[in-house]
Amino acid sequence: MKLSTKTKFASILVILASGLFISSSALAIGGGGGFGGSDCSVSRDSGSGAVFYVPSGGDGSYNILGWGNGTGGTSSTYRGLLESVAEQCILVAAATTANSGSGREVESAVNQAKSRYRNIIGNNPKVCTSGHSQGGGGSFNAANRLGADCVIAVQPDTVYTTSIDRPVASDVDVVCIFSTADTLAPALPFNAGNCRRNSTRYTQETTSGGHFAPTTGDGGAPGEVMREYAARWLVN
Repeated sequence: MKLSTKTKFASILVILASGLFISSSALAIGGGGGFGGSDCSVSRDSGSGAVFYVPSGGDGSYNILGWGNGTGGTSSTYRGLLESVAEQCILVAAATTANSGSGREVESAVNQAKSRYRNIIGNNPKVCTSGHSQGGGGSFNAANRLGADCVIAVQPDTVYTTSIDRPVASDVDVVCIFSTADTLAPALPFNAGNCRRNSTRYTQETTSGGHFAPTTGDGGAPGEVMREYAARWLVN
């Protein structure tokens, strides 16, 4: 029997939400080591529809990573991963919504961080948008809303749960991270092509692991690559 597009879409949402719930229960709270070592300690703070992972240490001046969750997930689902990024002396502004594809909530989280933590980020911090699954696809939309400098899309879904509204600016660095065992948001046949078509300065990375690797511990192999690019583009 051939399933309609609507039925396929509903099935994907159920699988994503169920998988995120299961995976989040196994999350190792407390963070993991950042790429190249942990230079900053991290505190967690709440805003309006946002959670902030705030570094202290290093040179005392930080750039921002805006984060969007996968379908059905929350910032707590990704706490280990986001803390490990913040430990690299990056301020993480994470939207709490379970549906971050539009980029609006990530835009709000980043703008709150710019106002709230001006004393440690300065007047013109560099901003990367990032996210997993729906949030990965939405990181392109958030980048356009914010005029961001870079995009780090982790296993981005650009077909079922969200779509990329328009290409990012030609000077925006983009990396899309896919995983070999990911059957929910694989690179082929569509997602890698959609990432590439909406980027000028595009890099693609492939890691081991399944779709829910970013929700456990410090994010597994996809998390390691994410931290590498975050350090490359955001650490002063």
